[in-house]
Amino acid sequence: MRRRLRLLVLFLLQVALAASAQSVLSLSPRSFPLGVIPLSGQWRTHAGDDLAWASPGFDDSSWQTTDLADAVVQPGWHWYRLRIQVSAQTPPLALLLDAPVGSSEVWIDGRAVPGLQISPFWKTARNRLRLIPLPSASKPIELALRVFYSKTTDEMWRKSALRVLLGGIREAGATVESDTDRRFVGLLPSGLINLAFVLAGFGSLVLFFSQPSRHEYLWLGLYLIIYGSGGFTFVAVSNAALPYWVNDLLSDPLVYPLLIVQIEFTYAFIGRSVGRTWRMCQMALLAMIPFAYLAWTGLVSGRAYLMTEVLASLIVATGLPALLFIHFWRGNREAGLLVLASLLPAASIGAGDLSPLGQFFGWRRLASFYIAGPAFGPITLGWTDLAGLVFLLAIGALMFRRFNRVSAEQARTAAELDSAREIQQRLVPLTLPTVPGFRIGSAYLPAEEVGGDFYQVLEQTGGATLIVIGDVSGKGLKAAMTGALVLGALRNMTQENLSPSRILFRLNSQLASSSDGGFVTCLCIHIAPDGTLTVANAGHLPPWRNGEEVPLESSLPLGITADTTYPESNLQLNPGDTLTFLSDGVVEAQSATGELFGFDRTRQISTQSADNIARAAQAHGQQDDITVLTLQFAPAEVLHA
Repeated sequence: MRRRLRLLVLFLLQVALAASAQSVLSLSPRSFPLGVIPLSGQWRTHAGDDLAWASPGFDDSSWQTTDLADAVVQPGWHWYRLRIQVSAQTPPLALLLDAPVGSSEVWIDGRAVPGLQISPFWKTARNRLRLIPLPSASKPIELALRVFYSKTTDEMWRKSALRVLLGGIREAGATVESDTDRRFVGLLPSGLINLAFVLAGFGSLVLFFSQPSRHEYLWLGLYLIIYGSGGFTFVAVSNAALPYWVNDLLSDPLVYPLLIVQIEFTYAFIGRSVGRTWRMCQMALLAMIPFAYLAWTGLVSGRAYLMTEVLASLIVATGLPALLFIHFWRGNREAGLLVLASLLPAASIGAGDLSPLGQFFGWRRLASFYIAGPAFGPITLGWTDLAGLVFLLAIGALMFRRFNRVSAEQARTAAELDSAREIQQRLVPLTLPTVPGFRIGSAYLPAEEVGGDFYQVLEQTGGATLIVIGDVSGKGLKAAMTGALVLGALRNMTQENLSPSRILFRLNSQLASSSDGGFVTCLCIHIAPDGTLTVANAGHLPPWRNGEEVPLESSLPLGITADTTYPESNLQLNPGDTLTFLSDGVVEAQSATGELFGFDRTRQISTQSADNIARAAQAHGQQDDITVLTLQFAPAEVLHA
């Protein structure tokens, strides 16, 4: 019965308005049995602006008649007038103005209502109910609305943006409180969800700083921050917490950087560089940012802008999941887990624009496409919020899984590097034995990653000395283990007094039978007390004697073929002669411009100390382990002299 009575009262009021040729609405205590009523019909309206139109005695009979319920306020100035006759027995009444903040003024009997004024565009905001007490009077009350909409005001939000309601002052106050609560409840869930996006974005950036090589954390962090910031500003503007321009100049243009970053994140996630087609798509999206500002100024229609935004969003929403599915089909399991998550945000943005497009073009089915989301008590989640929440949970779980996997891999790699460093300390002795008649110097500068350089100075019978210097191909634990294998075999052979060629032959046989594709360059030198050298070379750099390269016969590195032989070269040192042995980390040192240290620079400094040679190569630009060993022949009689 209560609902039927309300409908009957509203019907009778509309009939009374339609029947009033003088646009006078008569109200009595019986007019408000159920609270506030809309004042929609029989308003007089006129475009333009003249403050004389607020005068109570102004003749508005030539103005057009309009129904505010169906009015679409166009840009520019507009006035609306209505006369209300209030019975003396009617309790205190109040108007409720439901209009964009800063867009309208209300005049009652020729006097402007304080607190309501036309504001600059940077202060205008979406609809908010304002309560305006009405005076008690026996004569008709003259109402005048002065409205201004700039071209920058969103075309969608101008539709049905102006309403005036009337009711008892207590009921009107309760309606304002209810409207405030509604806007707060509308802002709260979306605000919290978008705040979670921003916080998660900063969390992803923290992960990136802990794992700088994982660029997907960087792009995901930027994506989440942009998504949350844009979503929060849009919801805040929709609920009149922020002015229009924040959405038009910040939230809307952020759509395009958001899509650009999503493309970067997707490619970083699958470990690929952005392809040419998607790079062109990014450039097109970047060019769309000024398009958003042109739409705000009115130089581009809102329909054209929305159609472009929908098209861009749907291209990304469908193209990136298709890309991920292709890589999932090719064996990337994590790419498959990201397919649904990558579909939701961009698709929800595009779907959210379909309803305004339907309103613009008069397509009723499309206009009602974007229906309200599920309700949880007094809180209703929009589909965009729900899609964002599902995306956040899905991407959070996925990235947490990836972070744990990468952390485990890094921990395993770190453990391998620690083991490799321990092994390499045995390959490169900190101190060298004293060899009578010779001065030996060494320098070893490891690169960031453990390599396979090694050298040994071993005593043999009869006062002879064996020097072995080499370089294992590859890096890390594998190279160090190969070097340890060479060192163990070498120490066993030194007790047999084998010649350099025989030592290399035996080492090569062992490595060739156990090698998994790597190889070792090695230089083996037998040094007699009188300065006679016997040298065999397995693909290593020849030594330098007094600044000149020593010509040596050379064979293949160790570990390539089992039947390789290693010819020997003989050399007689004179007192004071210096031999310099080094690894390819010296000649292959590379500057920031790509220039190699090279053989010419090496020859020029080859007579210097081992430490000076190593530091010069390092200063040029170290790329690999640098190993230098110097040997100076200094027999006892020369030293005594």
